Amino acid sequence: MVHYLYIHIPFCIAKCDYCDFYSVPLGRSGTEEPRKYVDALLKEMDLRRDIAVNLRTVYLGGGTPTLLSVEQVAAILSGVRESFSIASGAEITIEANPGTVSERQLAALRETGINRVSIGMQSLSGQELCNLGRSHTVEDSFAAVSAARKAGFDNISLDLIYGIPGQNMDIWKNTMSRALELFPEHVSAYELTPEEGTLLHAKLARGVYALPDESVVIEMYYAAIKKMKAHGYLQYEISNFAKRGYESVHNLNYWDRGEYLGIGAGSHSFFKGKRTGNIPDLARYMESINSSVMPVDEEIDVTEQDEFSEMIFLGLRKTEGIDLRLVPDKERLLKNKAVHSLRRHGLIEIEDRHLRLTGKGLVMSTEVMVQILSET
Repeated sequence: MVHYLYIHIPFCIAKCDYCDFYSVPLGRSGTEEPRKYVDALLKEMDLRRDIAVNLRTVYLGGGTPTLLSVEQVAAILSGVRESFSIASGAEITIEANPGTVSERQLAALRETGINRVSIGMQSLSGQELCNLGRSHTVEDSFAAVSAARKAGFDNISLDLIYGIPGQNMDIWKNTMSRALELFPEHVSAYELTPEEGTLLHAKLARGVYALPDESVVIEMYYAAIKKMKAHGYLQYEISNFAKRGYESVHNLNYWDRGEYLGIGAGSHSFFKGKRTGNIPDLARYMESINSSVMPVDEEIDVTEQDEFSEMIFLGLRKTEGIDLRLVPDKERLLKNKAVHSLRRHGLIEIEDRHLRLTGKGLVMSTEVMVQILSET
């Protein structure tokens, strides 16, 4: 049985220029669509009640889940408890965009059982927020964290982005310093990736913006590692830092290739050797659910080679690396020519029965992983 649940809430104020997740601006969908969607989520949970039980994590992501009313979030979590049950002490997270939350709202959300809030701060530069197409201001970010603290949250995660058009090292260091003054328990620092099909990708192609030089972006990453370490944060994954004991349980399950269930339009699941994706279209998703038909749009059987590839791509994201005792074909990995070459060049190391990236290898993680897999 699956013990990890993701629920996708696709509604947002406006789609950010860099976003490639399935989302729907709320202004277009009206007030009725969220209500109908919550009903559909409850029906999908009922359809899938035999898949998950005694959940260790529940993650409400999006989109912007905090655009739902407290009553709608409460209804979703009641449905989760009824269909699957939630383990005592489970990590229950909601994503929030600054500007969409208040102290009163967050206090009410906490009463529903949510005990972790992930705030999409992204930057503390007004110009950078504009370049990203964000709908909130710098002041909104500070107000959101303050509201979460006053509401009683003691597990707050902040998302930050580096490599933004127009960004330099001074701006990035200022964003980090001001964010850390808020004493978050967890920080995710992601390099901006202009995905094809996004508005940002189109603007870069037209020359509207230019990304910082690659060497500067690398320096930004190393600056983040240094800054977080100096403030007592553990780097437990390529882009994630936490105070001890506040690592994201939900995301660690992804990187460990654990099974999980995704509910909602555009969500993904992994269990019984299959990766599946729900229909990434609000109307079609709800039509399927209301016909009592599973809203699955794609299904992929994970082969033995896929399993090995995923173990490399996901396991090496964690700073502790891959536990070689769990690798089905350990000898195949250890005899890999690329592994020997990468070790000689100081990009990976094998220690305490774990294969992991070195500090030097972290910044070249994708290239390292591709090289290992190309030799298998």
